[in-house]
Amino acid sequence: MSSTTDNRAEYVPAKDQIQAGILSESRARQTVDANWDPIAAPVIDGVFLRDVKNVVYRGGVLTELFRSEWFAGEFPIGHVTHVSLLPALSTQWHCHHHQRDIIFPVRGTLRIGLYDARQDSPTLGKSCAINFNLHRPRYLHVPPGVWHCLRNVGPEEAIYVVMNDLPYNYEHPDDWTLAPDSSAIPDGIL
Repeated sequence: MSSTTDNRAEYVPAKDQIQAGILSESRARQTVDANWDPIAAPVIDGVFLRDVKNVVYRGGVLTELFRSEWFAGEFPIGHVTHVSLLPALSTQWHCHHHQRDIIFPVRGTLRIGLYDARQDSPTLGKSCAINFNLHRPRYLHVPPGVWHCLRNVGPEEAIYVVMNDLPYNYEHPDDWTLAPDSSAIPDGIL
């Protein structure tokens, strides 16, 4: 028996937690590889993440936001917006029928929820939530027809840049939203 300077009780597992002398749920699942790259890709077809590297220089930090070769297919930049979101607030659940989004958080901590409602998608009905902040800069590619919502889960204003592959149409926006109390999106994603 080892002596300890604190008064924490020693953990003793219940007998039903032990199988053949081993705890039945003792190991967490692997989430990153040896290079600290995430193991699991988003569960929605066409959604992908890309880590972006910061360059620290004597005056601060330089972050490259976009390079055309990062995309297997063509992604012409048609429209770019800079958006802020106050602490504890969320955007509406929204999707686009034609345009693709690249969402790049630049300040604060965001959780982005995604839901696939595309009838022809192999991941119809799948959902996920992904956390973002500048400790690991990365962007999120959202294809048409995937509902998404951004929530500021940090204590300060969050800021993000959205790049679309189509110009914004002021007369007929390709923005489709749901009422806050809509049952079209399953509860608990964010």
